[in-house]
Amino acid sequence: MKRKYFGWGIALLVLLAGIMGYLQFNRERDSLKYIDPKFSVKAEDLLQEFISNENEAGKKYAGQSVILAVTGEIKEVIKNAANYYTVVMGDTSSLSSVRCLMDSTFSSSYRDLKRGTTVTIKGNFNGYKADEMGIGADIELNYCILSSPEISK
Repeated sequence: MKRKYFGWGIALLVLLAGIMGYLQFNRERDSLKYIDPKFSVKAEDLLQEFISNENEAGKKYAGQSVILAVTGEIKEVIKNAANYYTVVMGDTSSLSSVRCLMDSTFSSSYRDLKRGTTVTIKGNFNGYKADEMGIGADIELNYCILSSPEISK
């Protein structure tokens, strides 16, 4: 009798684990559209903060899910073959930039982005990468959305 209950208990645990795994694998990520940023900053100021003192800036923006709203001029809009957009912001005379990997859910709103336009992009801080030769640096944000001008969906 105990073996029967033990077998059913194991089967139930395996079934529950399978259901939880399926739900976790197929869950959707929350859109940043409805999340308030922790920091709002200009692209040039953010870059300067990291260039002048990388350790302090790293501590300030470190952690999971640090959402930034970055305002700046678009240097370049890159669209790859899979229709994923990357918006590069910053001073056009500098090799340093803020790279925003855009959320593909809102890709229809990125088509009209043009070089030289000032936008505010909200994204998840992903890191700072200084060039080994010291001629430029990139700050990366991912899951980005346009915060201004407003996106529709």
